[in-house]
Amino acid sequence: MLSMVNRARLNEAEARIRQRACGMRSCVFYVGVQAMKRVWLAAIAATVLCWQMCPQMAAGELQRDVLSIAYAKGKNLVAAAYRGGQVVVWDFESGRVKNVYNASAPKVTLSQPLAHFSAGGRRLAFTQEGDAGLISYDLETGAATVLVPHRLLVKGIGAFSWSQLADSVLVAIGRDVLLINGQGHMLWQHRLETRAIITDVVWHPSESYYTVATDNGEVSTWEAASGRVISSTKLDTGGHSAAVKVGWTSEDTLVASVRGVSLAILDPESLKPKKITACNCLDFTWSPGGKEIFAWEPPNIAIFSEAGQRTREIRTPFAGEGPIVWAGEGRLLTAFSDSTVVLRDARGGKVLRTFAP
Repeated sequence: MLSMVNRARLNEAEARIRQRACGMRSCVFYVGVQAMKRVWLAAIAATVLCWQMCPQMAAGELQRDVLSIAYAKGKNLVAAAYRGGQVVVWDFESGRVKNVYNASAPKVTLSQPLAHFSAGGRRLAFTQEGDAGLISYDLETGAATVLVPHRLLVKGIGAFSWSQLADSVLVAIGRDVLLINGQGHMLWQHRLETRAIITDVVWHPSESYYTVATDNGEVSTWEAASGRVISSTKLDTGGHSAAVKVGWTSEDTLVASVRGVSLAILDPESLKPKKITACNCLDFTWSPGGKEIFAWEPPNIAIFSEAGQRTREIRTPFAGEGPIVWAGEGRLLTAFSDSTVVLRDARGGKVLRTFAP
């Protein structure tokens, strides 16, 4: 693994030493040099090997975590976004890989790696690096549309949410919320009067208003047409910045989780907490109507009633990063070891299917 020039210089030095040693009729010095040469060669070889392999190994480990999972029931598709920005799409029934996007993505991403299907599953949008910060692919035609160009990303994209009623998407960038249509045109932009960073943005089921969460624990609801704030509250983040996720499990129930701290049921009008439960939650999802809430609390899945009472838990052998998504018919999609996504029975946690990248 030495260059030809370095090897030639080493051989010349060895020859001079051999001549000097033979002239002195002493081979002890020469043997010592030979031993030192072998040690030196081994050290350089190991160093070069580390230069060549260690960064890739470290980057590979960083990219293994699944940070986002999406499910399109109408199209029978599952998608996952990985820490390094790669996005993989599988056929839901067979578990076969259908597409891989951002295969050569950079090791560090400005935006949170996210992937979400549009209503009906026709489009898949995901964050990426390069000229496009958020891009949408039409899964029928393969046509790509840049929804958010990279030039707009003063901060990375923290969250986005497809409309279920129109071809548009809410996007959170730093302290700004943008409404972008399916052609990539900005319809409006709203900036929060705060120093905190937005960690989630979701539509209310009626889509007459939307809810925003920030990393200082603030949760607020805004009227979509006027941009007027309707109500707000602040959750305890444990004295430090923390990702806050929100979700309307029904028209009358808003759930919020402070990462690693708590899960809360909020009043839909005032947003005041009705029930707060300590929970090392990293993500949550819910069954239809919000009858049950499933939270990833590694290495377990914690199940809560619609009122926020912890009812039971499902033990798993996986303790890593864990997005969790309802997949219909009493099933959940969760992350698992070796960069896989698994389909689980929501009652006992049995793995029904594995999606491997």
